Amino acid sequence: MQVKEHLQATASVNYFKSNTNESYHSKMRVTSHSQNLATIMKKTLLLLASISLTSCLSQNKQNIDGKWYLINKSGFVEFTITKDSLFNEKLFPDFSSKRDWKTAIAIPKRVILKDRILLVGENPKNPSKFYTVMTLVQSEDGKSMKYIWNGIDSISTIEEITKLNESDNRQLLGYDLYTKEHLEALKERKSIDDMNLHDFKNYLEIYFQNLKASEYGKNLKGYYGEASSFNYQTGLSSLLEMGYNPIQTSNSMNSLFAKFIEKDEVKEFMKKLKEK
Repeated sequence: MQVKEHLQATASVNYFKSNTNESYHSKMRVTSHSQNLATIMKKTLLLLASISLTSCLSQNKQNIDGKWYLINKSGFVEFTITKDSLFNEKLFPDFSSKRDWKTAIAIPKRVILKDRILLVGENPKNPSKFYTVMTLVQSEDGKSMKYIWNGIDSISTIEEITKLNESDNRQLLGYDLYTKEHLEALKERKSIDDMNLHDFKNYLEIYFQNLKASEYGKNLKGYYGEASSFNYQTGLSSLLEMGYNPIQTSNSMNSLFAKFIEKDEVKEFMKKLKEK
């Protein structure tokens, strides 16, 4: 009787252990399955978020509508781009209008290529022909873009203009256009009034390096009317590269150079830079 009871008890314990193990492994399988499912869902959501973000960035990068500002020698030039028009207006340094220079151009077509955007206008003498009003290259952050001055000038069909630009692998040179919000942020950069001799020499070196990198002499052939503006804009971008406020007029830049240019140390330094 005791043996029988012992066997029954042992069987009961084994049955309990068996059920417990099966329940445990079953729970583990369910937990593992849930974790795998959660991981898959998490990866899927991240992928969808990445695709959505990429799509938004791509759309934002191609969206150039709005007001853009070119820093010039006496203030700004405001470019207002809409879906079918381009407006230009010269402004004083305080953004008030000069009222003596304002233009409006119809833009019936916008061509978006991998490395540039073309604003295409209609040839007034022949409506079947078109020309490139502006060639633009956007920055990654969308706060600025380049207004290309050595783009392809051609009066042709839109298809031909597109093909010419797609096969164009020249270095594109342009002037920086900024949003007004970004210009306000640039005003907080260091003032050139505080530039010392050491920084001025660094500025000259960066300026000459930027001219050299742009293959200045080679790329200005056929665009000699741009020489003065190109030098000026290169000077402004060199200031920005050093952390200084690039919003300068010809008067403020002349004052900066007058402060240092007659020093023997600077004359000798410039001579060495030109010999490089």
